[in-house]
Amino acid sequence: MDTYIDQIAGAPMSLRVVIVDDHLIVLDGLRRMIETEENSWVVATCRTAFDAIEAIDREQVDLVVVDLRMPGMSGLEFIHYIRTLRPDLPIVVLTADISDDDLAMAMQYRVNGIVLKEQAPAIFLNCLRTVATGGTYFTDRNLVCALDRLRERDFQFNSLLQALTPREVEVSRLAADGLRSRAIGDELGISPGTVKLHLHSIYGKLGISTRVELANLAKRQWLTNETRF
Repeated sequence: MDTYIDQIAGAPMSLRVVIVDDHLIVLDGLRRMIETEENSWVVATCRTAFDAIEAIDREQVDLVVVDLRMPGMSGLEFIHYIRTLRPDLPIVVLTADISDDDLAMAMQYRVNGIVLKEQAPAIFLNCLRTVATGGTYFTDRNLVCALDRLRERDFQFNSLLQALTPREVEVSRLAADGLRSRAIGDELGISPGTVKLHLHSIYGKLGISTRVELANLAKRQWLTNETRF
């Protein structure tokens, strides 16, 4: 990325930004703000994630700023998609608010910074500078508290997952993927009744009662293939 090369050479850092937000007034304000910075400019302002994907494919881009709440493809879906195309492209989330679950997904997708829209413009610009030079930016007090909650929640659930047997892990993953008991049994070579017994045990160990809750755990990567028990 040019920003890295420019720094190595001692030249002023250049920063080419794509902004994704469905509000025109926000797009215009962010563009004006970013372009007050020396050697920084906005190469595209996009009202949808689909427009942003096209812009990233078409333009030379050093950093993306994206809102989470957008019609069509959401900000998180967009980030997930971009990570498959440009794994190392710096991404900053600029949002009015963020739930713990959305924050967990954003961290899973390796966003580089998060700024709340209520914060001062100087904080937003400082975030861009930090992320553009390879850093991360999660300094808002509420965000820090939320990250601490997520770490504690991860620790607690990972401790619970250790109690699952290897067979229960297999059943959990298939159930989280939406398979019914008969299909899970066919996949694992066991009866639907045995599957239900495993699910009853799993629910008890994890402190849940439905497949929806199990799927939500899997969505937060507590039951992914990378998890080791």
